[in-house]
Amino acid sequence: MTDWELMTETMSMLFILGRVEESVYQGYLTHAALNRTYQLQFSYDQRHRRVHAFVLRLFAAWRGDVHHEWPSFAYSEPLYEGILERWHETNPKALTPWLLAACDRHTHESTRDSETKFFDCSAFPRTPIEILFLFRLRELIGLKNPVLNHPLMEPPFEKLPEPQSPYIPDARVEGTLARVRTDWPEFDRIVSLEALKTAG
Repeated sequence: MTDWELMTETMSMLFILGRVEESVYQGYLTHAALNRTYQLQFSYDQRHRRVHAFVLRLFAAWRGDVHHEWPSFAYSEPLYEGILERWHETNPKALTPWLLAACDRHTHESTRDSETKFFDCSAFPRTPIEILFLFRLRELIGLKNPVLNHPLMEPPFEKLPEPQSPYIPDARVEGTLARVRTDWPEFDRIVSLEALKTAG
């Protein structure tokens, strides 16, 4: 079983850091896990992380060749529905009121979870990953981003960071992969991006 919340957060952070190839792979991997119902059920069925569903739906809208049959909770926040309709507006000011409202929602959803009540941004209360993720996607398709005057978007989050260098595996990771490939000869084919794109 996989932690779809953590996978989504990882994908978002990789995009924010400008490590696009890795983040695209992570996006397809997360969708493949969901489509094959490998996700932790309590996390998916009870916590209803709407930010995470929004981010994955935005990834799918950007790519155009991946989807997931989301349960109703993923569509229950009108603010995110509005942003999904407008995320690729050429005029960045058209998004400003929507994204400011998303910043407000983020701050209200930054409380720690209890045993019975769950908040979308409890794991990343100070980091506006949903906003910066959207900013990176707009940048990738050649669109300008609005300037958001909001406490959540104060430095260092007022702009996207410069793209970071791709990850270079160290000797331990290379050794682990060598062992995996020995024990599981089909590993590279099964976890290839092409295979993930056809996973459900």
